[in-house]
Amino acid sequence: MSRTLHPVLKAGAAAALALTITATTVLPATAMPVVPDTTAASAVTTATSENTADPAVESGEVASEVKGAEEQSIALGGIDPEALPEVPDTPESTPAPDVTDAPESPGLESTETSDSTQTPDSTPAPSVTDAPDLAEPSASSTPEASEAVTEPEASLMSATLSTLSTPVSGTTSQATGSESQPSDVVIRELRAKADGSAAATDTASGTAADAPAAPEAEELTDSVFNGAISSTQEVEVERIATLTQPVETMDFIVAGVTWDITEADQVTEVSLRVREAGEWTDWNSMEIHDGDEAPHADRVGTEPLISSGGDAIQVRVTTADGEVPAGLELELIDPGTAETDGKLEAASAASGDLAEIEQQAGLASEASAQSAQVAAAVPAASLGTGHAATFVPAVHEQQGLITGTAQATATATNTSADAIKPKIITRAQWGADESKVKDWGTPSTDLQAMYVHHTAGSNNYSASGAYAQIRGIFQYHAVSLNWGDIGYQFLVDKYGNIFQGRRGSIEKPVQGAQAGGFNTDTIGISAMGDYDIASAPAPMVRAIEKVLAWQAYRYDVNPTANVTLTQRGNAASARWSDGKRVSVPTILGHKVTNTTACPGRYLDAQLPTIRRNVDRLVDAAKVNVKPGTPTLPSNHYRLSSPGTQATAYWNAVSGADQYQIMYRAVPQGGGAISNQAWIAGKTVTGTSTLLSNTPGETAQYAVRALRGGVAGAQRYLGQHTAPLSWSDADIFYGNGTTRVSAGVQADATGEAIRIENAGQADRVVVTAQVASGTANIRVERGGKRAGRLQIRAGGPTVCAINVGQGSNIRLELENNATVTYTSVALTRSGQTQDLAMTASRCDATFSDIDTDNAAFQAVDWMKWSGISNGYVGDNTYRAGRSISRGESVAFLYRYMDPNHTPASKQPFKDVVKSHSFYGAISWAKDSKVALGHAGGEFGVYENVTRGEFASFLYRTAKPKGTTPKVKSFKDVPVGSTHHAAIAWMKDAGLTTGYTDGSFRQHQSITRGEVARILYRFDQGR
Repeated sequence: MSRTLHPVLKAGAAAALALTITATTVLPATAMPVVPDTTAASAVTTATSENTADPAVESGEVASEVKGAEEQSIALGGIDPEALPEVPDTPESTPAPDVTDAPESPGLESTETSDSTQTPDSTPAPSVTDAPDLAEPSASSTPEASEAVTEPEASLMSATLSTLSTPVSGTTSQATGSESQPSDVVIRELRAKADGSAAATDTASGTAADAPAAPEAEELTDSVFNGAISSTQEVEVERIATLTQPVETMDFIVAGVTWDITEADQVTEVSLRVREAGEWTDWNSMEIHDGDEAPHADRVGTEPLISSGGDAIQVRVTTADGEVPAGLELELIDPGTAETDGKLEAASAASGDLAEIEQQAGLASEASAQSAQVAAAVPAASLGTGHAATFVPAVHEQQGLITGTAQATATATNTSADAIKPKIITRAQWGADESKVKDWGTPSTDLQAMYVHHTAGSNNYSASGAYAQIRGIFQYHAVSLNWGDIGYQFLVDKYGNIFQGRRGSIEKPVQGAQAGGFNTDTIGISAMGDYDIASAPAPMVRAIEKVLAWQAYRYDVNPTANVTLTQRGNAASARWSDGKRVSVPTILGHKVTNTTACPGRYLDAQLPTIRRNVDRLVDAAKVNVKPGTPTLPSNHYRLSSPGTQATAYWNAVSGADQYQIMYRAVPQGGGAISNQAWIAGKTVTGTSTLLSNTPGETAQYAVRALRGGVAGAQRYLGQHTAPLSWSDADIFYGNGTTRVSAGVQADATGEAIRIENAGQADRVVVTAQVASGTANIRVERGGKRAGRLQIRAGGPTVCAINVGQGSNIRLELENNATVTYTSVALTRSGQTQDLAMTASRCDATFSDIDTDNAAFQAVDWMKWSGISNGYVGDNTYRAGRSISRGESVAFLYRYMDPNHTPASKQPFKDVVKSHSFYGAISWAKDSKVALGHAGGEFGVYENVTRGEFASFLYRTAKPKGTTPKVKSFKDVPVGSTHHAAIAWMKDAGLTTGYTDGSFRQHQSITRGEVARILYRFDQGR
């Protein structure tokens, strides 16, 4: 992340971009500025004794207590009159200056134009071929050559910024008074606005209570104005909302400005300058975040400004309407120090020999990179270009990872995936306060592109200072902006140390907040420092290459390719809008997709070489470490009926000479399969094999590639359970069941099979044949009903049902049908498939009613009795849904199953003969169960009330007895239309009403309530 482009440049760049953007925008492989003069770029010094690990601190130790951490929030108001210079009191004699006559700012491009020269705002984006590749002069040899132009060059950036006279990262410090000052007219306008704002404040509250106290004049008056609004005639005076005078503060490392998210679209520019070691920095225009990075956040603000140590600050804010945004605050952070800062040895070393792989890739070792203090922006071209190669990463299924269920998680890191993993200083080592971290929900599932950033902060820091800077960035991102964590996945300091950023980033591609609109399936590596004014040191560049190569190898990212990303949301800094698909390099600078100068012109110019070096490291790892991981075709795990065998298929791996099957298994009644270790099984040369289990055994299988005896990472194939043997000691059949040649036969109600020691099972798979009709089989788990199977003659022979948790399982025939059980298997969680996958056609239980539901028994009876078939398509009952008058009558009609012939004349105006409930409603009218409305309508789709249904059932049952002359419920008067019916339901035990003694007769009744009332009525008949 970095200081953003000024809004005027952003608008000009957007206009130029619009000329070339199509439905799928193609960006250059590197959106490179005019090539910087690398000989003039100052090198960042890295020599310091602090970079050497303290031998007293052992490897893997965590950070010691952080001391001295402090934060300060300062409420910001409007324009401070004290921040404006004095002007003569003769405004009418001072003409408004001509823009073209404005003095040229030293160190910036001139804003003068001629008839033959376009202004920066109207200049179309230049062609990439106009900007030569620093390492390779021939444009045709680079990916940039064939791509459409979308990125403005530095000349456009510099010219536009110069018109605004807003110094950016990389400008030369200006002496006091040397900058282009605004006219007296402009200053008077600002002073009038400042005075008006102050008057309004005084009128409302007497004083600006939150404004910071003015500093001592003799300390900070020098250079008070100092370009704060130089050439302001180019910016509408009305848009300047806040301008403070220099304010002395606590000592700080990190500074930023935040405001309420309700004002996210109002702020157009924020600039800061700080005093470091007695000297004032240039004004820095800060990147603005609009809330897209963290949807849950209630604050938005700028990226943090990283200082080498500030003790005073000045702030300028412009907004769309010139009004001060709500909740505008200056945030200052001193991250404190820890004794272990800069002294801990990085953890998480590679599983392979990284130095050897670097040597084979033709790259310098870490030691030589550390000793080489290279000032040039681009490493030597002699490094060459690596070739592209097809590679499937090892991390997709890590060692021991089971993917048969949606809940599966990684249990160990795969060594092959981390063959070129560099040493990383963990969050525990740099001192992250994990109590401040918030869950970001679902992480990214893939890695498609990797961003290179710079923090745009001070280059003057020590090895221990890098730890403090990261803690400061973490505090600002996680707390001040309410992101819940640091935005970057990794950070790299100028000494070549690699730091873990966002929590979980070492283990998986967690989503960050580092490229607004493009945070999904991407990661960000941030170089600590400002590389718009100096070259990144060789150790830093090499460390960036190591992180990129490790991630590219791990997640199968081609370092030299392009990839299509989709913008998500409308982040203010993103170049496009929500849903836009753009083609970008897989390794790219932040500026490619967002309006920013990040990662700085010097580091940006190094990206082509970084890509090539990353590609060479990845190629060396592929060739010299381990073979890749097999990928899987569709339908890769096929079970044979009745499930004793499975055939597994996988795709060939380049360079593999054999494939080895890995497995782990447990017998019927055994413990959890996840507790078992993986065992190396048979090897094959082809890409398929037959997998067999013993009766009752559950096994999981995986495959890994071998090359010269060296094994790659394994890919999970699947899991299946073989049917029990009828001679197994855990299976009992009796109560009339008999053993036949095909299995076990039941032919009368009550005959059952019982299976003991079934605690690990969660599903029963039955293979059975029915001679004629339908066999209704009650399934029990631990003595409680778990559901019912209906197996029909000529129908599916393989049926399955979920049984939940419990002990033994029992299958009991509920009618006099003849069923022969060929096999019974008890499958476990993670089962790849249930044989022919015909469970939904056999399970007589609704899918949304489990055994723990209070309505389960009644609803299950409704389906079993044929009263309700539920909703077509998803086999649900929807017990909590209100029931209509038509449905309730249909339930009663099916329950009574009367010998009734529907009337030839439609019974009600709104019930035509073609209606699905015609027969039921005709019966209800003829039987005087339902009389309809006074207007002759029935109200088929109206919700039936509790009182109406009570009367429907009462008239259906026709009970004997007299109606009580007292209330049955406190809210049902004796004279109520439904009093008799409700009183009868209470006396019959069909309802108890609500706990407060009410019945609520006018409230709609639900499908679940109807099921329970009907079930109780049936049981009491």
